[in-house]
Amino acid sequence: MIFENNWVLWTVVIVSALLGTFFLFMQLQQDQYQWITADGYKIQSIPKDATIVFVNNSMEKRVGELYKTGRLVAFVGQSIGAGIDTVSAREKAKINAYKELAEYFNIRVQTFAALVEGQLQSISNSKAQEVKSIALEVYKRVTQMFSEAQISGAYVYAIWEERVGSLIYTNVLLVFDPEGVIEALKANKEINKQIEELGKSGVDFFKALNSIIEEAKK
Repeated sequence: MIFENNWVLWTVVIVSALLGTFFLFMQLQQDQYQWITADGYKIQSIPKDATIVFVNNSMEKRVGELYKTGRLVAFVGQSIGAGIDTVSAREKAKINAYKELAEYFNIRVQTFAALVEGQLQSISNSKAQEVKSIALEVYKRVTQMFSEAQISGAYVYAIWEERVGSLIYTNVLLVFDPEGVIEALKANKEINKQIEELGKSGVDFFKALNSIIEEAKK
């Protein structure tokens, strides 16, 4: 009976100790970070000693809506400097964020090609190869537009700075709004004309593009 009581006592002590350690660890982890928020939602953790220098308040509700519905896709760009020319530092960080966005789509060219092939199973092989080639050219053009910051559906939501020794690390959070990007592509006459021509050949360009975007949300 005494043994059983001791066993229960030690079990309680060990579980309590483990829980205490876990909660202490979680508290220490939280103390190391602060958050970029959107409409009350925590969307990006940043170092606690970082300084938030910009939040795009006009897009806060939209970004919060994207996060709430599981559609938020964001990329971070960074630049490193002495902190003298903040305008150039932020612009460079923004361009690097757009490059991260473009790189995401660049490395999924083959995935896009496979999606297009799946849509072309009902037409002859020679014609399918021609259409697929055109679709890939449009895809690459769209990716290039991402890298050159020519798509209005992507925008800077927040900027923060971190001091590391004598250097300033400038970070930009770029939000990629899937619906906004698709609308921007439709508004581009040259791109939209090519996409419409692909549609006549059996390729739903936006459906394939959306499948690539969905991967970014995982």
